[in-house]
Amino acid sequence: MTIVITDDRFGWVDEERRVFAGAELVTADCHTEEDLIGACAGADGILLNQAPMTGRVIQTLDRCRVISRYGTGYDNVDLRAAEAAGIWVTNVPGYCTEEVAEHALGLLLACVRAIPGKDRAVRAGGWNINRPIRRMSGGTLGIVGFGAAGRAFWEKVQGFAFGRILIADPQGEAKLAAVKREAVSGGTPPGAALLTEAVSFEELILRSDFISLHAPLNESTRRLVNREAIAKMKAGVIIINTARGGIVDEEALAEALKNGRVGAAGLDVFEGEPLPPAHPFLSLPNVTLTDHSAYYSAESVSELKTRAALNALEVLEGRVPETAVNRPRPRPLEGGI
Repeated sequence: MTIVITDDRFGWVDEERRVFAGAELVTADCHTEEDLIGACAGADGILLNQAPMTGRVIQTLDRCRVISRYGTGYDNVDLRAAEAAGIWVTNVPGYCTEEVAEHALGLLLACVRAIPGKDRAVRAGGWNINRPIRRMSGGTLGIVGFGAAGRAFWEKVQGFAFGRILIADPQGEAKLAAVKREAVSGGTPPGAALLTEAVSFEELILRSDFISLHAPLNESTRRLVNREAIAKMKAGVIIINTARGGIVDEEALAEALKNGRVGAAGLDVFEGEPLPPAHPFLSLPNVTLTDHSAYYSAESVSELKTRAALNALEVLEGRVPETAVNRPRPRPLEGGI
């Protein structure tokens, strides 16, 4: 068996080698379709990070039975093409739930307290820096998306005395009902569920002082935060995004940050990564930027690498993976690991 790691971001493959002992493990540095076509020609299984696994690439994969994505999202994989080719696609849900929630909270605090700007000013000799800072306690927090990361973020903000927490999620009422049942049995912070309300996205953007995005990227959420949505938000709203860059219309957000419609933003994800040198976010003082690293801790990366490899191994040994995000007709199993 030949296993190809298409774009290793981390600099080591110890976990993968342990899982695929006895198989040929090939590491590549793929960034384009052409890179992938060249590297993956003889692959039985592929471990994929951020390279573009398009339909054009998938059509060239004669032997491949599984594309295992390092991460929770899989928007860089053409699922329809994979399914048509008989290739399973898997992901690793939940491996960095706590890290993402902590990072979102860190960005929120940095924006509310203007910490990055004060740090820069103090290093330049400033003191008694008079910048408007808003109180979080008593305000309204909006959480868009109440999956694992959104729920973990909700749990972590309970000590900040928000006056109200709003949740916009397709399953918001059902998820909130589950939270309230847990509260009765002592499974959630006392009183937390009573302050939380499931609402539509439209109502959330009208009422929230702070908005944190935790939704997946799909056709219904692409550029969800656009000019129309921003125009409905409270003046000075703070927006946090640790989900996917495509959820935000970056041009519209940059304009709103410049004119003060949006007070500040904390962003870990972007439509194009890394940011080009002329990107407007880079020159805005009221934006806190991180490098798509909300997922990261030493523990989360080790778990990610191990689980991604195990997902691929499961398919190659003829089993149906629990983490599959498509349902192809599997290719016949030839040989073994």
